[in-house]
Amino acid sequence: MKKTILLISLVISLFSIEKSDEITKLSPGLQSLLSAEMVEVNKSMQEIFESIISADYENVKKLSKGIENSFILKKKLTKEQGKELTTKVSSEFLKQDKRFHEIAGELSNAAEFEDKKDINKYFFEMTNSCVKCHSTFATHRFSNFN
Repeated sequence: MKKTILLISLVISLFSIEKSDEITKLSPGLQSLLSAEMVEVNKSMQEIFESIISADYENVKKLSKGIENSFILKKKLTKEQGKELTTKVSSEFLKQDKRFHEIAGELSNAAEFEDKKDINKYFFEMTNSCVKCHSTFATHRFSNFN
């Protein structure tokens, strides 16, 4: 839990700015949980990149499986936090988060079979997913998206 996800993209619209506000309206405890997950995902994404370029597919598999299983709704949330999450953030946010973790599972499967083409494909999709989500929901954190 040491860093935030790196993102590079540009989405300029009032819609994305409004969506970004929904994350800042979460309770400090839930914001902290989301932040901790992002730090771990960022760390794993960096390690996955290093593992891909060194053909360490076992590590790609392990790290991407860890991301797959860190889906926020699978974590031990209090009932209050679970209700807050589903009522204060949009279904679009939850859908994008869920899809990101599904792609991580696909990357893990590709790494298991050392399918270089699919490994690259799914890592690219994961990176794009980060960019899409953060440019829509985290412009308060990543001001270059404004």
